[in-house]
Amino acid sequence: MKGITVAQPGAAAQLSSELEVPEPSDTQILVKGMYTAVNPVDAFMKDWGLLVLEWPFVPGCDVSGVVVKAGENAVNPLGVPFKEGDEVFGCTRLGNKGYSAWQEQFLMDADVAFPKPKNITLPQAAATGVGVLTAFLGIFAGLKIPLVDPANLPAPTGEWVLVFGGASSVGKFAVQTLKVAGYKVATTCSEKSFELLKSIGADATVDYKLPEAEVISQLKSVTGGNLPLIFDAVSANNALASSIFAALAESTPGERYYTTTNDGEPLPEAQGFTPVPITLGPIGRPDAAELNKQLKEFIAVIVKLIEAEKLQMPAFSVQGHGIEGILKAWEVQISGKLGSTKVLVEVAEV
Repeated sequence: MKGITVAQPGAAAQLSSELEVPEPSDTQILVKGMYTAVNPVDAFMKDWGLLVLEWPFVPGCDVSGVVVKAGENAVNPLGVPFKEGDEVFGCTRLGNKGYSAWQEQFLMDADVAFPKPKNITLPQAAATGVGVLTAFLGIFAGLKIPLVDPANLPAPTGEWVLVFGGASSVGKFAVQTLKVAGYKVATTCSEKSFELLKSIGADATVDYKLPEAEVISQLKSVTGGNLPLIFDAVSANNALASSIFAALAESTPGERYYTTTNDGEPLPEAQGFTPVPITLGPIGRPDAAELNKQLKEFIAVIVKLIEAEKLQMPAFSVQGHGIEGILKAWEVQISGKLGSTKVLVEVAEV
């Protein structure tokens, strides 16, 4: 079958027609990809070998598709057995042979695969998995906020959370999820994204281009100086988070937490707050039992929130067709010209 392969770190990606179709285990599903997304992690893996367990490897992890074959005990996170023809989406294992999304058929671990709700489309689903799982890990594991019950959502708490990079894919899901959890949300973004972020629930927006002192001043004014929780959705704000916590230390009682998608650099030294990295990379792997258990719980909640229309799906742009179209779409994503719009490829026709 066809797929995109990379021979070694830093090598050019190539179209291959000689990949073997993998066989699902008892607790896995074999999926025919319909739409796949391009994410920054794909380039990190290609260029530096991050998370890659064997070479050559096939990139891609954010995907939607249709079940071709299901293992006998392949049960989804809501407790329903998968069957042939089911529409699914989510994040595949990263860097493992047979699991990557940039090939025509691939494996997914049933307990961390999303059954697609009927009220979203396959391309919307392909733009969702990695972003929403990362947001949930940051909020409910990193910031220690109790996981919400979709049937009994909490009342507003009046407490503030700051999201760095609210216009990013992860950031938009973080803003929405925090609102569902009852929190007030301040977020940094460009001025052109102010209205978008407010439309999905942000209570306050701050221009990320402002000097550090002005960012802190605005946040202090908005929150009354009480800001115990910070989520960095763009992996670039360890120093700024430390400065904010230091500036607001006297007016923020109790425990303080900082979580970031940057799990590749040292966390800021904890001075009155607890830093927690967001680590989605080992998803599905047998040695990541605790992570997989968390993700299974999160997926069951996320599906119900999507069905209840509590989470808006991200904007996307289809930039290629077929496996052959992935390389061109990858160039578009790397160029950054589409901003936070998710770059997709229609791998196969429905």
